[in-house]
Amino acid sequence: MRKLLLPLLSTLLFTACQKEIAKEQAPKVAEPTSGIAAKGPAGKLDVCHYDAVNGTHIIININVKAWPEHEGHGDVRLDDADGDGFVPENACGFGTQGDCDDNNAAIHPGATEVCGNSIDENCNGMSDDACSLSIGDPYKGGIIAYLDYTGWHGLIAAPYDQSEGAEWGCNLVQLPGADGTAIGTGNQNTIDIMAGCTEEGIAARICGDLVLDGYDDWYLPSKDELNILYTNREKIGGFSNYVYWSSSELPEINPGWVGPYYAFNQNFYSGGFYPGFVGVNTKNAINHVRAVRAF
Repeated sequence: MRKLLLPLLSTLLFTACQKEIAKEQAPKVAEPTSGIAAKGPAGKLDVCHYDAVNGTHIIININVKAWPEHEGHGDVRLDDADGDGFVPENACGFGTQGDCDDNNAAIHPGATEVCGNSIDENCNGMSDDACSLSIGDPYKGGIIAYLDYTGWHGLIAAPYDQSEGAEWGCNLVQLPGADGTAIGTGNQNTIDIMAGCTEEGIAARICGDLVLDGYDDWYLPSKDELNILYTNREKIGGFSNYVYWSSSELPEINPGWVGPYYAFNQNFYSGGFYPGFVGVNTKNAINHVRAVRAF
């Protein structure tokens, strides 16, 4: 009797294993759904796989460890890896498709675009669409004061003055550097001033040491950057009817001259004599200070 049972038992076990293997490998039929593929057993996931034998795409369930190999030949995961309710485009017609980054829940069709980061959050093939920045907008620690040709980069002014009375500093010293006047030179000017003039409470140091709304890259604007603040002062706001320092030192005219030396400033008076006048002061003069940062 035992001799008869052993072959029978072996046959039953073999048949059961074959059925289980066939069940795991059998292609799944994609059901019409707007939902997401349910995650299978632990360590398993559904993928849209190209069946080269039949020339069709089918849904199969694979071991998670096998995913890199399947990804390498173009299979698509259907388990909504980031849990945002969307799966990538797939030829199996499964799920709510269109997720262009299934590893980031903030990126999916209909997501809100984050301006200026060059990322396509809403998966429509365009980054930063439906976004725009304007002078006067609150942005990244302050108020947008200037935009370059891209519309995404420029200058941000602090929303209020950092000082109502500060010296430029080192009145009897001609500092090396710190003579840039163009847009984009104020940061290096500030670095040069802080390196060459150890006096406390000077305009450049007030800006260079500033931490505002988590940003610590503020600086004293150059002559041309300060003029931008003047031009857009109504949109930026918070300016006083006073003179403001720039970080641009007047170049030494007569070598060997023993101070005092001068730096550029600008009159922010809205009326009276010489509104907006760009002038110079000896560096021990007391003027207002407004910091900027580039973005």
